[in-house]
Amino acid sequence: MFFKRELPLDAATGVPLIQEISWFDFCLPLPYRILLLVNFGIWLWYVNLKTCYRFNIDTLLVLKLNSPELTNAKLVGSVRSACSRVTLVNGLNYAIYLILISNDYYFKLMDLLPLGGLIFTIIALSEKSSPEKKRFTSTVFRILRGNIDINIRNNDILLSDTLTSYSKVLIDFLVYISALILGYQTLPSPQDLSLELSKDHLKLYNLDLVLSSYPALIRLKQCIYEFEQSRRRNKQHLFNAIKYSTSFLPILANLLIRGGFIHGLSLWYLAVFINSTYSFFWDIKFDWNFELFTKFLNNDGVKNVPILRQKLIFNKFFYYVAILVDLQLRYIWVYRLMYPQLLERADHGVAAFVGSSLFINEFGNFVLEVLEILRRWVWVFIKIETEYIKMFAEGGGTALEVGGDIELQERPH
Repeated sequence: MFFKRELPLDAATGVPLIQEISWFDFCLPLPYRILLLVNFGIWLWYVNLKTCYRFNIDTLLVLKLNSPELTNAKLVGSVRSACSRVTLVNGLNYAIYLILISNDYYFKLMDLLPLGGLIFTIIALSEKSSPEKKRFTSTVFRILRGNIDINIRNNDILLSDTLTSYSKVLIDFLVYISALILGYQTLPSPQDLSLELSKDHLKLYNLDLVLSSYPALIRLKQCIYEFEQSRRRNKQHLFNAIKYSTSFLPILANLLIRGGFIHGLSLWYLAVFINSTYSFFWDIKFDWNFELFTKFLNNDGVKNVPILRQKLIFNKFFYYVAILVDLQLRYIWVYRLMYPQLLERADHGVAAFVGSSLFINEFGNFVLEVLEILRRWVWVFIKIETEYIKMFAEGGGTALEVGGDIELQERPH
């Protein structure tokens, strides 16, 4: 079995002659991490839909997915069915890998197993057998070109913004695909535990940085298009475009560091601080319509300004947790700044070790990817709720007071 394998040692020092890959990289190599995170995101979307349905939020109205045979209940059931089917097939795919690798089997075609799982997932989600799958397919093709359909704006923005949270996963996917094309080994081999899938071949032409900027570039183009469509009257689209343009600042800093033009991470920290602060402010003020920053923006002397807003559907506690989660994960890079110094102390704690470990190995990178996807998941909950309240108000709907919050009157489902 692979976990009992002994490595050759140096006779003089007793140190292994080769560096064995980590247990994490062996059990969950990069191609399967991609597959896992895609499945994870699909299930989170199901939870979004299920929760919205439970709270009488008409997701079909928000997405403007109009079809006589489709209801919110059917949409939830359809997504659950797709999730179950995809997870079952990909789970079997991963089980085959574990069985082969734990019995010291490896052959070149094994490298294609994760790709097969990804292809199956795409087919399962995009087969044109239902209105929601047709919509998903058309939306993907549209946003990948940087376009947006203003008539179904919420639909396009939800998927486009989710793509920005998958930027690290996109880099991993490019690493995997390019390695396959170049003939590199992409899965661990029991015969040589020193081999692991390296990302260095992408850094040669900074392809990893180029791809990581693509989702933000999509949103930037969409915002500029909306600004032009408003005849340059709606300045919010312009400021939103500026927000996405700040996403390129850390990438530019990385390019300068790699090129040897600057030394140290000070410029990178400044760039990521600007992006994180602008993005957090935008989440709270414009995406969620909370009043947290109103006191600081208005000088009209208004007192007792609420932190949230008047109309709420979920429990208030959830919104406060969401704000804290968004704040924490927007600024998670602070741990990279703080904890290296703490680790130099002999009495450093577990928090310092865990915080710094997020930025030094593949396990930490995986944890960061999971956390960002979870942050986006929370964002989607409140974004859908916010847009539904806007639409309901515009449609002349009524609202009922329930426990200090606002419960919108149920629509037909």
